[in-house]
Amino acid sequence: MSQRARGIAVLVVQLVLVLSIAVKYAWERHTCPRVWTRATQFDPEQPIRGRYIALTLHASACDLPPGKDGEDYGPNAAGEQAAFHTHTWKVLPAARDGKLAPVVANEQRPEETQDLTLRRGLPCEFATLSGYTEFFVAEHAKTPFPLAAGEELWAEVTVPPSGPPRPVRLAVSDGKNFRVLDLR
Repeated sequence: MSQRARGIAVLVVQLVLVLSIAVKYAWERHTCPRVWTRATQFDPEQPIRGRYIALTLHASACDLPPGKDGEDYGPNAAGEQAAFHTHTWKVLPAARDGKLAPVVANEQRPEETQDLTLRRGLPCEFATLSGYTEFFVAEHAKTPFPLAAGEELWAEVTVPPSGPPRPVRLAVSDGKNFRVLDLR
């Protein structure tokens, strides 16, 4: 086999790998449940991040048994670092009744689990999933950040059979109106 033929073979293999991932995500987007959930946008402090918005997703802990007690650190209402008492669960993301409502994970597949943390004193719908996910924003799109007082960020997510939820689109709610953002 000539060097040119080997190069073309490597190119074909790489294209097949990349296209298989794209097909998998497209298939999951059309076949897996999609739900709207609250999200929190933050700056991931990465030097090269392009036009990505880092999101922390909120999920419902209402139907879960009591979680493990712990502490979490973060900004309080005044913006100062503080310790918060929390409940934590190891969960698998799941969609139920139109909500992101994770289920407690068994220990058979720990690599697929996420931590769900609820600060004491918050409603059970305000638990947060560990880690963050990134949402691409087109170069010419206008983002609504920072949000106005009283507005909440929402994300429509695909909930695949394994792995974390993936954001599809974003919206802003002020409690009365729900406005889907065009960020393409």
